[in-house]
Amino acid sequence: MSSVRMRLDPEAVASSGRALAGIAQRMADDVAVLETTVTGPGNPWGDDESGGVFAIAYQAVLGHALQALGSHVQQMGEAALTLTEQARAVAATDAAAAAALRAES
Repeated sequence: MSSVRMRLDPEAVASSGRALAGIAQRMADDVAVLETTVTGPGNPWGDDESGGVFAIAYQAVLGHALQALGSHVQQMGEAALTLTEQARAVAATDAAAAAALRAES
């Protein structure tokens, strides 16, 4: 049986988590702007008859698309949180192991 070693820099992982959280927030902001643009009073397809027909078809698909985008944003946020939590857990485990080693010597 072989032993596998893994090196992990908790601060680098936490930094990646913070960066990912920033990306998730920007995505959420962009989705909100998109939703406001396509559902707001100044909709992009106009007020004429052909625009109205297009709007009906477009809005039928829009709900699904916005839901999918929201799901991606949520997953990015959860990944960011997980990275940050893992960094804290590794740092805490390292600190506890170092304290135990000092106590034994």
